[in-house]
Amino acid sequence: MQKNISPRSQPLISVVMAVYNAEQTVAEAIKTILKQTYPHFELILIDDGSTDGTADILRNFVAQDDRIHLISQKNMGLTCSLNTGLQVAKGKFIARLDADDHACPRRLEKQVELMEENPDIVLCGTNCDNIFGNGMTSEWGYKTEENLKDSISFKTPFAHSTAMFRADTARQLGGYDESFVTSQDMEFWIRLSEQGRVVMLAEPLVKRHILSSSVSIKRRWRQTYDAFRARWIHNPNRRIGAMYHTFRSLLISLLPDSVIAAKQGRK
Repeated sequence: MQKNISPRSQPLISVVMAVYNAEQTVAEAIKTILKQTYPHFELILIDDGSTDGTADILRNFVAQDDRIHLISQKNMGLTCSLNTGLQVAKGKFIARLDADDHACPRRLEKQVELMEENPDIVLCGTNCDNIFGNGMTSEWGYKTEENLKDSISFKTPFAHSTAMFRADTARQLGGYDESFVTSQDMEFWIRLSEQGRVVMLAEPLVKRHILSSSVSIKRRWRQTYDAFRARWIHNPNRRIGAMYHTFRSLLISLLPDSVIAAKQGRK
């Protein structure tokens, strides 16, 4: 068993992973965190009422590494699960990873180094590789700090799985807004951006597995509704822009995976 003994000079990172019925993918996602070059982390797993074999897989990892902590709860959804993780996290920084995504080995190292050198940065994301269900890949796309500042109120700046943010700032803001079933990251990033700098590393440091464009109509409309609500609330003087970006995002979500991949720049 590997002990997590961290020198005081090294900040602790709390990696938060909410898991629901992910028995096919979660083991590989966890392994990518355990292989990080930056060793001073805890991994908080929230089992959100899984009904498949997920719980057994998570307990197995907990038994092998005492940096891993498991919280089991009834199904409450992603947003509530993330707030549960935020409440118990001991780290100076919170890093996110979804249960079907993979972190590159130096992901934590590179993000924490940048944030430690720049105390005014409250949120740091990275570029990522998108992997579609049919095997096609594309790159999310790098955005400069200036571009992020101009667009964060309307567009999701980077994938949720790439985010690292300051725990104390997140708690001061009350964490994720639990009225958002989806697009909770977009809404949260807008509020965080009002507290300090938001930056993005150009290097793809996460491999992100994304749903096929056949995602259910019900889910798609919920995402559209929540994203629109975030834009509407936080842009009281730019409501036309909120409507434009909402319709644009909806139309893009209706495109086939091949078209989306080509638009982003197929790899």
